[in-house]
Amino acid sequence: MAKPTRLTREMIDEYIARGYWDETSVAQILRLNAKNYPESEAIVDGQTRLTWSELNRVTDAVALGLLDMGIKRDQALVAQVPTPSTTLLILLACHKAGIICCFPPLTFRQNEMKHVLKTLNAVAVVTPLTYRNTDYFGMVKEIADDLPQLRLFIVTGDEAPQGVIPFRRLLETSIGDKDPEKYLASQTFAPFEVSIISLTSGTTGMPKCVEHTGASSKAGGWGVVERGKMTQKDIMGDIAPLSGGPGLQNWWAGFQVGAKICLLERFSPEGTLELIEKERVTYLAAIPTQLIKILRDTDLTRYDLRSLRVVRTGAAAFDAALARETEDKMNCKVLIAGGAQETYSFGQTGVDDTLEKRLYTLGKPFPGNEVKITDGKGKECPQGEVGELFVRGATTSSGYFGDPDRTVEAWGELGKGGWYRTGDLAKIDEQGYLVLVGRKKEMIIRGGQNIYPKEIEDLLLSHPRVMQAVVIGIPDPVMEERACACVTPVKGQDFTFDEMSSFLKRKGLAIHKHPERLEVMEEFPQLVDGQKVDKISLKKMILET
Repeated sequence: MAKPTRLTREMIDEYIARGYWDETSVAQILRLNAKNYPESEAIVDGQTRLTWSELNRVTDAVALGLLDMGIKRDQALVAQVPTPSTTLLILLACHKAGIICCFPPLTFRQNEMKHVLKTLNAVAVVTPLTYRNTDYFGMVKEIADDLPQLRLFIVTGDEAPQGVIPFRRLLETSIGDKDPEKYLASQTFAPFEVSIISLTSGTTGMPKCVEHTGASSKAGGWGVVERGKMTQKDIMGDIAPLSGGPGLQNWWAGFQVGAKICLLERFSPEGTLELIEKERVTYLAAIPTQLIKILRDTDLTRYDLRSLRVVRTGAAAFDAALARETEDKMNCKVLIAGGAQETYSFGQTGVDDTLEKRLYTLGKPFPGNEVKITDGKGKECPQGEVGELFVRGATTSSGYFGDPDRTVEAWGELGKGGWYRTGDLAKIDEQGYLVLVGRKKEMIIRGGQNIYPKEIEDLLLSHPRVMQAVVIGIPDPVMEERACACVTPVKGQDFTFDEMSSFLKRKGLAIHKHPERLEVMEEFPQLVDGQKVDKISLKKMILET
């Protein structure tokens, strides 16, 4: 059994009693969807269209193929693949076969891949031969000598070197006279076992390997269903990367209601709008940077978006003005969520929330989770006071794989008493809604006064010529720190310090919070997950100029 690091029987029983967990496995949900909606489309991308019955049959074949290769229960497979449908086939097949799976982003290179493969003691790896001028297979072979447990190399695509297994062979595995459900019954993961590993962005070094069970993943998806009032008739456009929490969390939502889920191999603003128009998408799941590019780089009036009713996105780099602009231009409701790999979501707005709550809060605590705001000394803050956000509950991770010490460091203790320290600064308003203020470690102290970068970033993002904005603290011998704004303008536009200052003044920002330096850049350095700005590298660049 893939035993979770911090999960106890007491916690399992409590989450079941509260209605957030049950005994149904991921494999059982897939078989139920195949029975109830056999001819309904399940997943669609540029290369694949599969109904629920086809998806069930294909993942049976892949699961049997993986077992035929000698992979044993609770061993790990790591798949770094560009095609989202392939990711989902592997995900579901691994649940059926009892194989722990992990999906690093395509931006990971030798160092990150070696770390992940070694931490998980992975016996199999799936990559393309090459993709967009990167030799992924060669990259893995280069580090293979340092990974003696890694023995199976599987490649996607039409060609495979001698001695390497083509993924299509798994797709063609003969089921014969086997009854896959009975044959795989002893292998299939139960909902309370570690089944999938998510990876953090690696802001403090190598990425951490975050455990999730089928139960925590299902709970993470079901909260999305509830807040968005999703049904089997919805058509989801899930363009958030499946290597990260948002993409998979939205998949778990659509999966559980049997909705059609449409995916993009490679994001582009135009490709997203074409997908919505062609597939009649009703529910779009995207990360903030994707939505900003859609708003800034396209003519939305050229596309038929009338089917769209909900856009779900994250809190990072997405402010109230952008949310309102999205609602106005795309004629839908924007639901903003906040979370981490360790928690799925800790808060999310819902379709029944008022416009003000949808724009300015993260909604109420996510279904199944508890939150508390602490003062840094272990005491809970009064309502309305800013402090660090702690989270625990049904959607949270069961810990860091193979690392109980780091798990205790993050949660305080193993078991029910542990609270995950998010590092986010937040408060709870008088109606019980969660309001995110910023990151604890990013707070700027200027002359003894606290400045929260997110407040300034949100205002700058509301400027029509600003594409991205990051505010960092730079050392000052007199004031301790001063705020520096880093901006990437909309393509073909400019943005000056005087323009920034006058804009922030008109917005009513307190003078001591005004950035005292502006850096205009073509692009920001990215973390290895390709989804977040590398603020440590950005600050280093600024200090060196």
